[in-house]
Amino acid sequence: MFRALIINSFVLLTILILCINTYGAVADGGDAGAFLKNGIGVRSISMGKAFVAVADDSSAGYWNPAGLAKLNHPEISFMYSNPMNFDILGSGGVEGVGYHTLSMAYPTRLGSMGFNLAYLSVGDISVVKDATGPTGETFQDKELGVIASYANNITEKMQIGLNLKFVRQSLMDKTGSGMGLDIGGLYEPMYNLTFGIMLNDIVSPKIKLIENSYAIPRKLSAGLSYKIMNDMVLTSASIDKAGGRSPNFHIGAEVHPVKDLALRAGYTTDTGELSAGIGVRISIIQLDYGFGLLSLGSTHRLSFTMALR
Repeated sequence: MFRALIINSFVLLTILILCINTYGAVADGGDAGAFLKNGIGVRSISMGKAFVAVADDSSAGYWNPAGLAKLNHPEISFMYSNPMNFDILGSGGVEGVGYHTLSMAYPTRLGSMGFNLAYLSVGDISVVKDATGPTGETFQDKELGVIASYANNITEKMQIGLNLKFVRQSLMDKTGSGMGLDIGGLYEPMYNLTFGIMLNDIVSPKIKLIENSYAIPRKLSAGLSYKIMNDMVLTSASIDKAGGRSPNFHIGAEVHPVKDLALRAGYTTDTGELSAGIGVRISIIQLDYGFGLLSLGSTHRLSFTMALR
């Protein structure tokens, strides 16, 4: 029986991957809202963004809103980071970039609600008008993403969730914004095995800056997570594809060597980031630290989470 379940699981994942290639092939292009690819939550990013089949904390609305239905307590989390702040040698890197997020989840008898906010700021960008180089003027790029989520159980083993998304970008003296819609689902055929699927931007936000409108490309993600050693080890893997782009792969793991301590590691091909992290829980408070290594520089991430158990 167990062998048959494993075989069926891989068959299902294969079907989802084929769907990704089909779905992505007809999606819209565009690079609007690219900052949202940074992810939300130190824990999930430290696991290589392989979170579509995990999605079990306040950041679930971003990764897969269906996961909110599995939460049984309110939770709030804040993440602080400076992407690519140091190069591999510990100096230089990209300065003036800040990326911060806020996540909240609130389960009720009528379903679970979630809220995610991501904010990116890039300051002191030099103005270049011709081949003579910078003019001495600078401008800023500010981008905001807000995600409101709702999720509920279809059965004890299946959940579904929806996102309403708002994206806004300010570049120099121009501002554009757009609304979008996501849908996600989870299926848990057995306690330690979960499948996840996420359709991002079924309704795609279109942001108009200057004279052109830029649409966030639709994306389909699928993955699985598996717990072993009496839940001491969580492993996860996922694949996603946006229109006109190559598939991205994500793999990650979380280990609990002792109670209230978590060690994490992962890798994602979307940015080529190798990541790792650690989490410590003290009563209702959890502190997380994550480190990401890229060719352009390294990123340090910190988060503070409060779970009202």
